[in-house]
Amino acid sequence: MYVGKWWNDKSIDLVEINGRVYALYGWNGEEWAQCWECLGDDYMEASEERYTIRPIYEEVDEDEWEIVAYQVI
Repeated sequence: MYVGKWWNDKSIDLVEINGRVYALYGWNGEEWAQCWECLGDDYMEASEERYTIRPIYEEVDEDEWEIVAYQVI
């Protein structure tokens, strides 16, 4: 799941989804709409292709939710 932060902007989280690492960027309240795949050594290169990544939540307590997975669109 969580891998770390993007080397050039520490506010961007990196997550692993199905064996690939993505930078989560462009949160619009429901999903990250401007994500990229992180490539190369230490994931320092960005793919040209952009992705939308939607979090999948699970309720852990009454009115308390946590992200349990991500969907790449």
